[in-house]
Amino acid sequence: MAQTNARHPELLAYRSEFPLLDASVYLNTCSLGARSERSRRRLEAFLADWDELGARAWYRRWLGALDELRAGFGAILGVAGDEISLAPNVSSALSVVASALDPIHRGDATTLDRLRGAGVAAGGAARPRVVTTALDFPTIGHQWLARAALGVELVVVPSADGLTVELDAFAAAIDERTALVATGHVLYTTGALNDIEALGRLCHERGALLLVDAYQATGLVPTDLGASEVDIYVSGTLKWLFGGPGTAFLRVRPELRDVLLPTTTGWFSSAHQFAFAIDELELASNGRRYELGTPSIPSASIARGGTELVLEIGVERLAERTRDLGQLLIGLADEAGLAVRAMRVPNRRGGIVAVAADDPKAVVNALAAEGIIVDYRPGIVRCSPAFYNTEDEVRLVVERLAAHVPGVAGAVS
Repeated sequence: MAQTNARHPELLAYRSEFPLLDASVYLNTCSLGARSERSRRRLEAFLADWDELGARAWYRRWLGALDELRAGFGAILGVAGDEISLAPNVSSALSVVASALDPIHRGDATTLDRLRGAGVAAGGAARPRVVTTALDFPTIGHQWLARAALGVELVVVPSADGLTVELDAFAAAIDERTALVATGHVLYTTGALNDIEALGRLCHERGALLLVDAYQATGLVPTDLGASEVDIYVSGTLKWLFGGPGTAFLRVRPELRDVLLPTTTGWFSSAHQFAFAIDELELASNGRRYELGTPSIPSASIARGGTELVLEIGVERLAERTRDLGQLLIGLADEAGLAVRAMRVPNRRGGIVAVAADDPKAVVNALAAEGIIVDYRPGIVRCSPAFYNTEDEVRLVVERLAAHVPGVAGAVS
């Protein structure tokens, strides 16, 4: 029988923070985390500031609120807030990074010398290649496919088991022409964790940089970037930070800031943005150098509420409960005869448990009609219990999955 005792039942006291949980059985945090009441209050405070102060709110409230948001992200990741760069989404953050990598792709001697000074043995030739995997989100690959006319080559590493990509497969793909390995911390289909520290060491041994897309990890997988091998970290608030759409962020290892100089930029990247000098640009010396234009304050306000909640609970507790609920789901799905496509070892899995289905969209729609919200990707129904879910909700989801996935005993024909 599947184990039923998920750790930290005290966290269920937070259910009252999330109105969505009264409206549905919600196991879709990997697509969009539920909205907390503290996020609503933050948004209402933004609107009140706007009504009361107008444009003065920028100086009286909102610029300081952006600093507090950067500090919150930094606290979750073990780094100072001024190392964090805000972005509207991961695609925008990646476009800034890609512009900064162009000199490495071209083999610019000054940039390569600076890389060596930062501890990356980049060699003395052009490095046009970017390595990613077949299990990564398309945003990663598209960013460098779009730069093919500039000579950038994308190498896509296949998955041998359809669940993960082993370190040996990365090693076979990283050569002296590789500038960057870009991959997820948690893979968005199977929920498998990459060993980003081992991968970072491998990259650095071969003169490449490591970029980690942590959208499915931040707020769920304990991460200390201050002691990490990760060179570039991108993430956002949509999922396990419970902060909604419209806010993402970037962190570049401080040793690389003087090397990776972006050419895609905006006025928030300026060291002297309020000098309003159109004829000069000095990039900020901290994380702001990778920012673009004016951030969305409504989105940032909502994100502050989610970040506050994650810091209050603690990522370790969030991770333990979420993994336990995922393990319960896997065990129940096995007992029901469902085909689970997920890592079985809890500490090698994030918050996603995938169940195979020939027509996953039809299954997801049938469940939605019953008030159960999950998601689908090609060939799978994607379930993601979060800390606020109960064990009974997990049991119900598996029961109804078994009723709707063809080929399972008792399924609706």
